[in-house]
Amino acid sequence: MADERRSFDYGKDVYYINTPNAEDIKGADWQYSKVYTKSLVEGISTSSEMHDILTRRGIIGPDYEKRRAELEGILSEKILDIAASPSSAEKQLAALEVARAREELFRWNQRLNGPMSNTCEQIADDARLEYLASRMVENEDGSKVWETFEDYLAEPEQALALTARFNVMIYLQGMSPDFLENTPEAVAMREVEEELHETAKALAKQVEEAAEAEAAAEVVEEKPKTTRKKPGPKKGSTRKKKAEEK
Repeated sequence: MADERRSFDYGKDVYYINTPNAEDIKGADWQYSKVYTKSLVEGISTSSEMHDILTRRGIIGPDYEKRRAELEGILSEKILDIAASPSSAEKQLAALEVARAREELFRWNQRLNGPMSNTCEQIADDARLEYLASRMVENEDGSKVWETFEDYLAEPEQALALTARFNVMIYLQGMSPDFLENTPEAVAMREVEEELHETAKALAKQVEEAAEAEAAAEVVEEKPKTTRKKPGPKKGSTRKKKAEEK
């Protein structure tokens, strides 16, 4: 039977993501509640409190929403420009413009998303995700990569833990692992690269054919030319000349 688990690579190793069972979900919810309560007791703002703070300071509000709508509209227009580009060069420029517009929208959204990532809810949700990552990531044979949640937290190779957490996050959100490669600008750039590759192959073939034709022409020119023998004197002409001399 085919393995239906989602896999991801880390270095030369392959890991698998399995669906969480009821016990895993219960443990993740418990971790969320524990971290949320601890954060609240330590004075960390809740999402609603942080939203009020940002509004009072003018960081978010009508102007923020207006500018975000403008940037979203600009991004949509730039994406349409990709489809309308008649040439590879223009498509490439349009893809770069989309990437810039997306980056500008991301930076603007960070005015809200940045502070909100430090609220009780977000910190607790991160802890919940980490717990699920420790339970859902397996080796090929189905054994857990980390026996306990504490083992995950103590993982000496933090890059592996972060990679596992990221892949579990996009799995739970129903996103494809290669979603970053399927944005309009990424697809357009890939198409441009493929067109340039095909053009380069065609030019290389033309150069090769021209070189072969030139070599064949040189071989023909180097063949020795046949020479005709000069005709000798006609029979009797020598005798006639000697008789006249006498």
